[in-house]
Amino acid sequence: MIPKDFQQATADRILTVFRSGQNRILLADEVGLGKTIIASDVIRQVANWHKHEKQDDHFKVIYVCSNINIANQNARKLGIADLMNVSESRLSMQHLKIYQNRNSNHSYEQLIPLTPATSFSMTSGCGNQEERALMYAHIRRLPVFKGLHSRLSRFFAYDAEKWWDRYYVGHYESLVTECDSGGSNYIAEMGKELIERLTATEGLIESIVDNCTSKNPSRKRGSRPILNALRKIFAQISLDKLDPDLVIMDEFQRFRDLISPSDDEQGMLSRQFLQNTDTKVLLLSATPYKPYSTLEEINADESTEHYREFMEVMRFLFYSDHEHKQFHGVWQDYSNALCEISKENLTVLIAKKNTAEDVLYQGVCRTERFNSGIIDDSGATEISISEGDIISYSAMQSILDDMSKNSKRPPRYRNVPIDYVKSAPYLLSFMESYQLKKQITDYFASGQHLDLVKGANSKYLLLKKSSIHGYNPIPSNNARLTKLKEVVFENGRNGAENLLWIPPSKAYYRTGSVFDKNKDYSKVLVFSSWEMVPRMLSVMLSYEAERMTIGKLFHNAKKKRGRGYFATREERRYGISRLKNEVEDILCLVSHTLARLYSPADYIGWDIRQIRKDLSAKLSPKLDAIKSKYGISESGVAGAKALIEVIKALDNRQFAAPTAIPTGAVDTLVNMAIGSPAICAFRLLKSNNEQAERIAKEVFVSLFNKAESSAILDLLYGSREDDTYYEAVFRYCVDGNLQAVLDEYEHILGETGEDLDDAIINSFADTASLQVDTLESFTGVDHEKARMRTHFAVGYFNARISNENVIRTEKIRKAFNSPFRPFVLATTSIGQEGLDFHFYCRKVMHWNLPSNPVDLEQREGRINRYKCLAVRQNIANKYGTEPMWDAMFEKASKQEKGRFSDLIPYWCLTGDETETVKIERIVPMYPMSQDRIKYLRLIKILSLYRLTLGQPRQEELIELLNKEITEVASDDLFIDLSPFNKKIIGIG
Repeated sequence: MIPKDFQQATADRILTVFRSGQNRILLADEVGLGKTIIASDVIRQVANWHKHEKQDDHFKVIYVCSNINIANQNARKLGIADLMNVSESRLSMQHLKIYQNRNSNHSYEQLIPLTPATSFSMTSGCGNQEERALMYAHIRRLPVFKGLHSRLSRFFAYDAEKWWDRYYVGHYESLVTECDSGGSNYIAEMGKELIERLTATEGLIESIVDNCTSKNPSRKRGSRPILNALRKIFAQISLDKLDPDLVIMDEFQRFRDLISPSDDEQGMLSRQFLQNTDTKVLLLSATPYKPYSTLEEINADESTEHYREFMEVMRFLFYSDHEHKQFHGVWQDYSNALCEISKENLTVLIAKKNTAEDVLYQGVCRTERFNSGIIDDSGATEISISEGDIISYSAMQSILDDMSKNSKRPPRYRNVPIDYVKSAPYLLSFMESYQLKKQITDYFASGQHLDLVKGANSKYLLLKKSSIHGYNPIPSNNARLTKLKEVVFENGRNGAENLLWIPPSKAYYRTGSVFDKNKDYSKVLVFSSWEMVPRMLSVMLSYEAERMTIGKLFHNAKKKRGRGYFATREERRYGISRLKNEVEDILCLVSHTLARLYSPADYIGWDIRQIRKDLSAKLSPKLDAIKSKYGISESGVAGAKALIEVIKALDNRQFAAPTAIPTGAVDTLVNMAIGSPAICAFRLLKSNNEQAERIAKEVFVSLFNKAESSAILDLLYGSREDDTYYEAVFRYCVDGNLQAVLDEYEHILGETGEDLDDAIINSFADTASLQVDTLESFTGVDHEKARMRTHFAVGYFNARISNENVIRTEKIRKAFNSPFRPFVLATTSIGQEGLDFHFYCRKVMHWNLPSNPVDLEQREGRINRYKCLAVRQNIANKYGTEPMWDAMFEKASKQEKGRFSDLIPYWCLTGDETETVKIERIVPMYPMSQDRIKYLRLIKILSLYRLTLGQPRQEELIELLNKEITEVASDDLFIDLSPFNKKIIGIG
């Protein structure tokens, strides 16, 4: 991706700083402004500098990031083709890649990804199979282990069984010998290094031999510390040979402790990389230090206080004693001026600020958005409490009162936390892993006192499985949930529950369908402090979407078998897998004739009826020619199989054998030309049959084979037999402007060819489920919890770091960033940093307000990003006469950018009255609560906290600033570290 002008200015500035001899710099651009794109250009410029002026023949970049998914995601953006396999990113394996690049055919640039959770973690583990197989390939060659090869193999295999001998041993043996044969002297040099280091570690060689020859059953347990010691030795060899030209630390705030190394292995590694002032280091982070600390947070943990963290980072950046002393003195003068501020005389403060800014600019670059008015906060309002809210609290409290009265020991919880009740209804269904739920469950474990949950209060404490099975309405019993349903479903006014994808920002034609009625619709991102909220929302909203669609069919059907929510093993859930055999084949069929018949650019802004009429007139003669050529006629019984042969004949395929033309074939073929998933994908992928068919099968066949999709189509177009279901699918795709949807998706993905094909397929999420307590399971009538489907909404709430969660998180992110469902993502604070959710979402709901205003900014930064939905919808509304997205943005740039940077129009517009679509901030506040006071305090601090950068006790300083300069605060008072802005005024 070509950097935008402000990104290019920043990359140029960073090169200038490096050339000046300052080897550490922080790139702290505000969230969502493309720090990775800037880093890519920094790599390009520094690599060219080293190659052409320093005569280097190998440029090594170490890229430190928080997990493997980010390494994979950003590798292409960073612009280096020679990327080490992330499964081989352990430090103990880097020596192989280093020697491979000594051979004559190596790439000049090399990217080596390291992730602290794996690369830097060597405290007690024995490594993965790749690591141990590479170590074995070297250790077995050492003379001291002669005659122990098979036992050494067993030692290094550790717990690997199936693939150790079949793959790993042979694979790494061949890599080692191949590397050595290229003239790198790999085996001999590694052997010499290993003998020296093994000998220097007292007793290590003997421990390896003893373990290999031991018959003791505890041998394997004893091998763990030995393997770990070997990993450290191999890691240190790699470290000594890496000698990187540039170290990039992405999302630096996640491992700030690396700049203050401890005495463990991680400290050893960080000292090698980061304490060497000759190595160029680029830190990437919007929040490298806590931007703002409340007094409450400081009292709870002084180590996370903003001022302390800020000074630690500055000490790292300005590493020489002279530079640090200079910075500290200037910054102290600025702090004193801030504390003595007076609105009558701001001249001294501005002068001190300018001096501090100049010093800070030597090691920090930061670009920020300007306030364009793109945030609409009219949704920050009080909500109406229902009777259900009050009785839900009363019902829970009555249980705790009974426990207090009857328990031998006082229970831990005597009162239900009010915030629990404000956050979720049906608490006993959704409070998984909460101590309060455990306390109540233990109380009822004996089967006594169950009348407390079986009586009138039950409908406020637990979901009822029998009601769910019959698709009966479930009362919200929670004011926030009621508000969210209004936002998402709009009280059923426009049929949003019938959407299977977000309507395109720029529709190619008018249909008058449910998609037109929901123009400018948006997904919703919900942030909550409580884990129960994502669980509750994913279940309740997905059920509501089903109730409004499948539930309607259920109540209208005479035969209920298979139509209830919980289909039994003996029942086949109604509406699933309706596309099969030739009905599936026609959905995946690519026709070049039909693809050429409809060109979107020729019909921009037309009514769909006009388009159908025009295309029918063009197609009818072609069908007449087929009738004449093959001697066939129309048939009312011919179906998809016959139509496929007709399409083959239209394409002049060699083995076409049409036997009849189905009645209404013209209408169906016209719908295919406009909206067939395979044909739309074919046009999108620039005429690649195979990839288009793959998208149609893996995305759209799967989508329309869901019971939820089937119900929507039956409601919109009337129930039909399975063998004609494909006709409704094509009609729905036409109504949904599918070609426009896919073209817009391609534009924001920025991928082409096979990468685009993979991106679209990987964005499709299958239906998941959550186990939920119901009245029946809680009281023992059912032995299992109910499995509730989550598809319309999903929850992201498991904070435990594991490969499985990383994969699941990435799938959720891709699905939410696609036009397809889920339409609501509910997350805890783990979704606040590092994840982008902006492709199809411009509404963020703060279920619970954070205590720190920066968290509010971080949350909204998830959707306020490059070419976000709000920006695209405004661009389409204003410049939609242009046929394609590139042309629309180009025209917008010419007309709106003016003296501004490329933030306009790619991140925001100029904020005039034509910018009708906003990013919506929704804060549902309970009346007569602290919610409004808390919200107003957050907004006040947000307007001023940047003035307190690098200052102690910020909250107190903000109170002073609020009294003195609220009305006269101007841009001159704020520190500006933007290279683009400096360039405009002729600095840096």
